[in-house]
Amino acid sequence: MKKTFILLIILCTALQYSFAQNKYVDSLINWVNNTKKIDSIYIVNLHRISYRLSETDIKTSYEYYKKTAYYSDSINFTYGKALAQINLGILFSNSANFDASNDAYFKAIGYADKCGALRLEAISLNNLGENFRSLQDFAKSRQYSKQAININTQLKAWRGVAINYELQQQCDLEEKLYNDAWNNLKLGMPFADSANDSYVLAQFYTGFGKLYAVNDHTDSAQFYFTKALAEAAKEGDLRNEYYVYLAKVQYLKNIKPAEKLALLKKALDIARQTSYLEGVSDAARQVSVAYDESNNKDSSLAYYRVYRSTADSVFSQNTRRNVTIKETEWLITKKEIENRQLQESALLQNKQLVLKNNWLLAVIIFLVLAIAIVIAIYKSIQNRKNKTEAALKQKIAETEMAALKAQMNPHFMFNCINSIDAFIQSNDKYNATVYLNKFARLIRNVLDSSKQNLVSFSKDIETLKLYIELEELRSDNKFITKVKIDDELMNSDCKVPPLIVQPFVENAILHGLRNKHGNNGLLSIDVAKTDNNIVYTITDNGIGRQAAEKLNSKKEKSYGMDMSYERIRLFNKETDPSVKIVDLYDADKPAGTNIIVQLNIL
Repeated sequence: MKKTFILLIILCTALQYSFAQNKYVDSLINWVNNTKKIDSIYIVNLHRISYRLSETDIKTSYEYYKKTAYYSDSINFTYGKALAQINLGILFSNSANFDASNDAYFKAIGYADKCGALRLEAISLNNLGENFRSLQDFAKSRQYSKQAININTQLKAWRGVAINYELQQQCDLEEKLYNDAWNNLKLGMPFADSANDSYVLAQFYTGFGKLYAVNDHTDSAQFYFTKALAEAAKEGDLRNEYYVYLAKVQYLKNIKPAEKLALLKKALDIARQTSYLEGVSDAARQVSVAYDESNNKDSSLAYYRVYRSTADSVFSQNTRRNVTIKETEWLITKKEIENRQLQESALLQNKQLVLKNNWLLAVIIFLVLAIAIVIAIYKSIQNRKNKTEAALKQKIAETEMAALKAQMNPHFMFNCINSIDAFIQSNDKYNATVYLNKFARLIRNVLDSSKQNLVSFSKDIETLKLYIELEELRSDNKFITKVKIDDELMNSDCKVPPLIVQPFVENAILHGLRNKHGNNGLLSIDVAKTDNNIVYTITDNGIGRQAAEKLNSKKEKSYGMDMSYERIRLFNKETDPSVKIVDLYDADKPAGTNIIVQLNIL
C-alpha cells in the first residue's frame, strides 16, 4: 500500500512538471510567433525551443534549428550561429549520426571562439565527449570533458562541472574502472547539489545505483534508482526515466524475467512516446533477447521485427535529414555566390563565365562526394546489420541444440529404465544387479554430460560402451560388439556433443540385432580421424531396415534418430546432416545396415 502511494505521488509530480515543461515551450513559441523584430533575443528563444524539443519532438526541433541558423546568418549573429550548431549537433547525436554531430560541435566551438562565448565552448566540448563515449572512444571522451571542466570551473558554472564529472564516471563505468567511477561521482556530487537541477541529479543517482548494483548492494541500488526516477519525474524528464529502466535491467542481479520484461517494455513505451527511434530500436532488441532467454520464440521474433524495422527507419530518417541539411547549406552557399557575382558583375564582366564554370564544377564535385558518403554510410550500416543478424542466428542455433540435447537424455534414460524393469519382472536378480550397477555409472556420466553442450571424445566413448554392455546383458548375449577406435582420438582433447551417435547404435541393436534369429549377431563400431572430421562407422548384421520397419509399423515412433540428425546438423553448421545409411545385402537378402556419421573436429 505504501509503495503504491509513493508511485502515485511520483506519477502526479511527473504529470504536473510535464505540463509545466510543455507550458514553457508553448509560451516561447507564442512569443516567437507574435514578435516581429528579428534580434538576438528572438534567435536565442528559437534556440531554446529547438533545445527543449530535441528529445521529445525531433521534427519540430529541427524546424526551429533551421530558423535559428537562418536568422543568425541574416543578421550575422555569431553567438546565434554557435547556438544553431549546438542544436544541430544534438539532433544528429539523437539519431546516432555522430560524425555529423561532431562536425556541428566543432563549428560551434569555432563560432564561440570568435565571439568569446566560453560557456558555449564548454557545452560543445562536453557534447563531443558524449559522442565519443557512445563511440566507445573513452580516451577522447575524457579529453574533451576535462577541457570542459576547466572552462566551467573558470566560469563558476557548477551545473556544467557536475555534468562533466558525470560523463567521466560513465566512461569509467563502461570500462569497469569502478573505483575511478566512485571518485568522479563523489567529485561531481557537490556541484550537482549546488546546481539543484533535477536532470543532473537524476543522472548522478542513476550512476550511484549502477555502482551499488555492481557491488551487490541491491537495496542501495534500488534506493538510488528510485531517487533518480523521482528527480526525472520533477521535470517530466522521460529520457532519464528511460535510462533508469535500462540500468535496472543491465545492472541488477537476480532480477526476475517478468520484472525484466516489464522494465524493458516501460523503456520501449517511453522511447515510442518521445519518438526516440534509437531508443525504440535498443529497447525492442533487449525485449527480444529477454523473450528468447525465456524460450518464448514467438514474442522474441515479434520484437526482433520491431527492432529491425525501427533500426531501418532510423537509417532512413537520418539519410533524409542529412540530405535536407546538406541541401540547405548548399542553397545558402549558392545564394552567397550569386549575390557576390551580381555585385562584382560591373567590374568583372570578362571573368564571369570562368567563375560560373568553377562554381558549377564545385557543385558537381560536392554532389558526387555527398553521394559517395551516403553510399559508404549505407554499406557500413548494412554490414553491421548483417553481423548482428548472423550473431542472432548463431545464438538461436545454440539454443536449439541445447533444447534437443535436453530431450535426448530423458529419451535415453527411459529406455535404460525399461531394460532394468524387464530384468526385475523376470526375477533375474543377478543380471538386474549387474545392470543396475552399470546403469548407475552410466547415469553419472549422463548427468555430468547434461550440464555441458560438449564433452571430451573419450568420455563420450566410455558412456557409449556402458550403454552397449547394458544392451548385451539385456539381450542375453544375443550379439557381440567389436569396437575399434583411433588411438589418436582417445588421447586427444577433441570435443563432441554428448551421446551423439548413441541413437544410431540403439537403433541397430533394438531393430536390427534383437530381431535376428540365433546368437550370432555382430555390432561393429569403428571410429577414425581424418584431417577435419571424426568419422563413426556403425555396422550390424541384423535383419535390415525394411524388415525392421514391418515389425515396428504399429509401435510408437522413436524420436531419438530425428533428434540426432538435427543435433549433427546444428553442430556441423550445415544444411543437411552428414549421415549416410547403407543397406547391406548377401545374395540379394538383407544382411544388416551400415551407418557413417561425420562430425567436425573442435
